[in-house]
Amino acid sequence: MAHVETAVVGGTVVLPNGEQRADVGIANGRIVALAAPGTLTAQSTIEATGRYVLPGLVDPHLHIGLGQGLADWETETRSAAAGGVTTVLTYLMSGEDYFPLYQEMRAVADRSAFVDYGFHAVPCSPLHLANLGRYIGEAGIGSFKFFTSFRGDEGAYLGIAGTDDGFLYRYLQEVARHPGTLACIHPENIEIVWQLREQLRAAGRDDLAAWDESRPAIVEAECILRTAYYARQTGCPIYFVHISGAEPLDAVRWMRQRYPDHPIAAETCPHYLTHTKDAPLGALGKVNPPLRTAADSDALWEGLRDGTIDTVGSDHVPRRRAKKTGSIWTASAGFPGTACILPILLSEGVHRRGLSLARVAEVTAANPARWFGLGATKGALRIGADADLCIVDLDREQVADAALFQSAADYSLYDGWTLKGWPVVTMLRGEVIMRDGAVVGTPGVGRYLHRSGRS
Repeated sequence: MAHVETAVVGGTVVLPNGEQRADVGIANGRIVALAAPGTLTAQSTIEATGRYVLPGLVDPHLHIGLGQGLADWETETRSAAAGGVTTVLTYLMSGEDYFPLYQEMRAVADRSAFVDYGFHAVPCSPLHLANLGRYIGEAGIGSFKFFTSFRGDEGAYLGIAGTDDGFLYRYLQEVARHPGTLACIHPENIEIVWQLREQLRAAGRDDLAAWDESRPAIVEAECILRTAYYARQTGCPIYFVHISGAEPLDAVRWMRQRYPDHPIAAETCPHYLTHTKDAPLGALGKVNPPLRTAADSDALWEGLRDGTIDTVGSDHVPRRRAKKTGSIWTASAGFPGTACILPILLSEGVHRRGLSLARVAEVTAANPARWFGLGATKGALRIGADADLCIVDLDREQVADAALFQSAADYSLYDGWTLKGWPVVTMLRGEVIMRDGAVVGTPGVGRYLHRSGRS
């Protein structure tokens, strides 16, 4: 018998090629064995009989800092751990040089984070483009995001000046100059939105459906076609965040068919899979891009099944309910979601729609790890990888509420929903950080992930 420090025993391990009864051996924070049941001895044992063992989730899309400021590092990484997420990638957003913000964020995260973490930066000035090589080499930021919607004063609340297609093209050129790095795109044609928004406001509309009508699917789909074309011309790999429905998803398919040799990735989020513009949420459901229709949700589930969608990220924004009140036109956009990813995919995907657990692991762990330069150590249960694990009770039914998800936000879109299938243990590099809903890890256990590009 092989001897290890820790063994996760009795469970069904979810591997890229399917499910397998196996015990997981862990030593020095890494997976050292995937062994036949009962063939490991260990100093400590974690029981997983009757449960499934998945790789810890990699959430590539959070906005830590947009809720309670730097205090978000403790509360929102706690929420991540509660949901089986072991790695988060969050955005640095500023009109100034990113090194001071990077250093400030790291100082707080290194003493507060419950999970491993990394950064994307949002280039929005010539200074940012000039410093791109330093951000990659010195700070280990291997991915960058461009908001096509930040024109005029749309980004002023973050101190970001408006840009244009000329700057977008330069951004893609600069990212392409650094092999392995990735250009992320928030795709919305804001100039069309400006026209539609004024028409709807003039008509006295102030409802969640009006938010969708002001930012319809065409503004997302058109932007995907345009920016993917620019990316092809510049030779820049491209990743589209938060795909919201059928038309933008078809635009991704079309560009992949046209340029089959060019890397184009697509992400969606739990809320687009479960909620529509007709939900009785009011401004609580405001998000960019908007919630759309039931047919759009169905199209996204099909995109998960057929492989069109590569990743599921949360677009987590831990704003409290007080920021979501008032007019649909003035309330803050975004809501919490990182701890919701796995329960939604298990309950609504695996149980209701027959999605395989292997596919869940692919879109929540393997693919985001690979696209964002973490594939050597994160994203899969394999020998040599970090022992980031999530043990799931697929039969557990539980009523969701904000307290269960443990974000500083005082609500979730799933309050009152009965969901079947929950993470019951989260392990980060071999240490249990969540057990039966209680986060037992230590603030500061999370490590910074220095990334140089795609794996």
